[in-house]
Amino acid sequence: MATDDKYDRQLRLWGSHGQKLLMESHICCLGSSAVATETLKNLVLPGIGRFTVVDSAAVEAADLGNNFFLEEADLNKSRAEAVCRLLQELNPDVVGAFLNKSPMVAVQEGAEFFRNFTMVVACQLPEAACSSLGDICQQLNIPVIYITSLGFVGKIRLYISEHPVCETKPDSELGDLRLTDPFPELRQFANSIDLASLDNLRHGHVPYVVLLIKALDAWREQNSGKKLPKTKEEKDKLKEILNGWRRNPDELNFDEALDNAYKAWVPYTIPDPVQSLLELKTSNLKSDFWVVARAVSQFVRDCGKLPLAGSLPDMACLTEWYVKLQEIYSSRAGGDCAAINAHIAGIQREIGAEGGVSPDYVQRFCRNAQYAEVFRFRSLSEELQPPVNVEDGGPDWAEEIDDEESLIPWYFALRAAERYRQEREHFPGALAGNGEAALSADVAALTQLASSIVDSYKVENLAVESKYLEEIVRYGGCELHTTSSVLGGIAAQEAVKLISKQYSPLNNTLLYDGLHGKSQVLEF
Repeated sequence: MATDDKYDRQLRLWGSHGQKLLMESHICCLGSSAVATETLKNLVLPGIGRFTVVDSAAVEAADLGNNFFLEEADLNKSRAEAVCRLLQELNPDVVGAFLNKSPMVAVQEGAEFFRNFTMVVACQLPEAACSSLGDICQQLNIPVIYITSLGFVGKIRLYISEHPVCETKPDSELGDLRLTDPFPELRQFANSIDLASLDNLRHGHVPYVVLLIKALDAWREQNSGKKLPKTKEEKDKLKEILNGWRRNPDELNFDEALDNAYKAWVPYTIPDPVQSLLELKTSNLKSDFWVVARAVSQFVRDCGKLPLAGSLPDMACLTEWYVKLQEIYSSRAGGDCAAINAHIAGIQREIGAEGGVSPDYVQRFCRNAQYAEVFRFRSLSEELQPPVNVEDGGPDWAEEIDDEESLIPWYFALRAAERYRQEREHFPGALAGNGEAALSADVAALTQLASSIVDSYKVENLAVESKYLEEIVRYGGCELHTTSSVLGGIAAQEAVKLISKQYSPLNNTLLYDGLHGKSQVLEF
């Protein structure tokens, strides 16, 4: 069993509750090529519970050049068994297994085969099999990650019909201090500090939260009828008020107040993603997330605001004042959380749910309510039925066509290669000889397939230049370790997000161009 010491660094990222979900997971990996083992490597190391490699391929000489989890002694043996053995050496906490079965056969077996898995990672599968797999995972409500690695380019596609996250953890510095409309306890504390009567030591250690509340009060007195500064002149005036109170340039608390002055004029709003989830548009209202979301919706209806996060940033401040501020924010957040719990109790009685929602989960939801979001992904079946426009959540085709840096051509080139493989059971260029003349027939066939795919979108000026298709044919279906290593790292990162239900997953396709060291995320 894993210890806190072993996983200390990652516990700081997703906490013990996230690690618990990882350790309870069972990953099904369809395929055992380089991109599959690189993905599993980056899941085994942080401590997933179990993985099962499904593949019927035998180890070939080419595999020894791109797959670090194979040895010469494995030649002609089961590739799934060989990679499973070496992957398990990375982490004794993880249980690995393998099945000598074709991934295509596993998909044909349907939902019963995948029922006991937490997630499916599908590597190098043809387009039709991926579409069928997506329908199976939708039925079972488990996420699937598709990965294609071909030469110097590749693609990662995520799918789960609904993915609610209460801990998206954005890079936001705004926080939830409620400076523009302080709650009573915070207002009382701010009013209790008289700047004019303080000695220099205490004056230089007044929390910037208090300074901003007082500065905003003073600004409102000077601008009767206005609630918040909006123009540059008004904002500069608020900063002038702060500077006017400053006694010497060494007062770091005033530097902090000026640096965070924007928090005093950004109005309180409930973010659009949170507003959307509070509308409770789901068929899964009995899950913990949606029960708490419904309780928060009732709280917002009664109070007009989300529950307070209760966290306080570091600041130059006397210890006694900082501790008091912490108590004020923590107490208010605790009261809001108690109100949410009361709503939850009523909701569970109404829906006849057995057992309660974990208090820790409710607290985490309340602490992160302003960043909660529900991610919905279009299925691969929907993606393969164009046209997909901006209104439907698709790419802005006009913008992509005009953007020389766009990786859209690689998207169509990879799709054409997958269709070519599906029809002929090998990648373009794989059976051709050396030289441009030998490859020309495959280039022509791939061009025809790419044109058919592009034409189905009925978008003016949308095309794939021949250089992209020629490059695909030159790859001959080969898989490079460097490309697969990058794709495997990204795919594993997204898998951790989906399993731990933390952070915002990419939605829904990542294209990777190793030729120029670029990647792009697009929604199809």
